Amino acid sequence: MSRRTCGYRHAITNLCTGKRVTSSIADCGPQTDLFCGQRGCCGGTCATNRLVDLTPAAFTAIGGNLDAGLLPANINVG
Repeated sequence: MSRRTCGYRHAITNLCTGKRVTSSIADCGPQTDLFCGQRGCCGGTCATNRLVDLTPAAFTAIGGNLDAGLLPANINVG
């Protein structure tokens, strides 16, 4: 994923539910290298390497379980 700056709006789709939310970048954390290798699954759909953190409201809006914390998603930056 190409680097974007604060305020950039993008759409995120939960690959398990098909639900979609639009959000904007609020900040870029300094330790994103720690996210490498993290894996989120639902059913037989999985994704590796976290790309974004969503607010609890945005995560819940696309059907995410706050207790699980990760889910496979597609980010549309175009």
